[in-house]
Amino acid sequence: MSKRIIRRIKIAHVTGWMHVGGKENGMVNLVNAMPTEIFENHVYVFRAGGILLQRVDRQKCRVEELGEKLGGDLSIYVKLAKLFRRYRIDILHTRSWGTLLEGIIAAKVAGVPAIVHGEHGLIKAESKSHVLIQRWLWQWADQVMCVSEVLRGTLEQKLGYPAARIHVIRNGVELDKFEMKTDPAAFRAELGLAPDTPIIGSIGRLVPVKNYACLIRAARFVIDKIPQAALIFVGDGPMQTELAQLAEELGITKNVHFLNWRKDVPAIMHSLDAFVLSSWSEGMSNSILEAMCSRKPVVATAVGGNPELVVEGETGLLVPSNDHQKMGEAILGLLLNHKRRIAMGEAGRKRVEEHFTLPTMIRNYERMYVDVAAKRFTFHPELRENINRHFANAPSVKQWSGGVLE
Repeated sequence: MSKRIIRRIKIAHVTGWMHVGGKENGMVNLVNAMPTEIFENHVYVFRAGGILLQRVDRQKCRVEELGEKLGGDLSIYVKLAKLFRRYRIDILHTRSWGTLLEGIIAAKVAGVPAIVHGEHGLIKAESKSHVLIQRWLWQWADQVMCVSEVLRGTLEQKLGYPAARIHVIRNGVELDKFEMKTDPAAFRAELGLAPDTPIIGSIGRLVPVKNYACLIRAARFVIDKIPQAALIFVGDGPMQTELAQLAEELGITKNVHFLNWRKDVPAIMHSLDAFVLSSWSEGMSNSILEAMCSRKPVVATAVGGNPELVVEGETGLLVPSNDHQKMGEAILGLLLNHKRRIAMGEAGRKRVEEHFTLPTMIRNYERMYVDVAAKRFTFHPELRENINRHFANAPSVKQWSGGVLE
């Protein structure tokens, strides 16, 4: 049976929501950058709204908001199947557990030829049924990918899916966005702080997996030694009230600042003395990459993909998960050693430039989509010419180890 000839590769990206998050931000960066002469991107959002929708380039990507729930809504299956058929989608891309069931079942009903599934850190393995469902659905995927080598091994360990069948595409960061000159004193003045106030901070949603309670307890340790030190959180979420209460109980309310989401994250990152990530679990943290890109030393828990980003003693310090004493000691050591902070920051920037740029990430995703599509379709001569021209002019693809174009 001959393959269908296609003039562009039509990809449907399904996501639970479009509020700020590393996975969602990466998807927006991707669809905004992919060339329209090769790809036609569609984003289907389960829960309507979300600040990241404002960043999607509607000239390059069609967006459909499907309802009010993150999942568990039977109407989403029907809506997705109709959209897949209407636009004759070639590849479905699901991400993590939250879109797996709805996306793949609707794709099979609609006859979508190819499926890609990505994992980004949080693994759904609380019960045997969760494990079995994922293993069953992943068998329908033409490609399963994840964002770090550690995560690939963890997926094999927890879900029993062969690591050899999982390809790694690491996250990337936009170098120019975090290459700037700012006045750190101006940011401190905005918070009512003296120009020489040491500031540590974290950026991300205020949710349980980030374990920000550990960071606040670590800050208490630091403040005992440096009373004027400040801790800032950029982001919002359901745990803000609880975290504020903990800061009050520890007597450091005046030292802890909750800034919610800000549009000037690069400037804030440049104003920090050190970036801290206290998560229980991570796939590959965009915030760590952004901190390294901003020449900031990183203190992070040694979980998930963090050790693949932070080189211990060179670009930052790794500490055990949920150990606020060790975290506090690591932060304090950096705050008291300006020369070491500068050296780690420069080493971090160099590491990002060599291994974790946004163009490299995008080209790896593009190559994956092309390789998956090449197995299912015949490319129109014009499409093939566009593909060959694009990759000939693109930065070298250093990570993707999938198939090779004929």
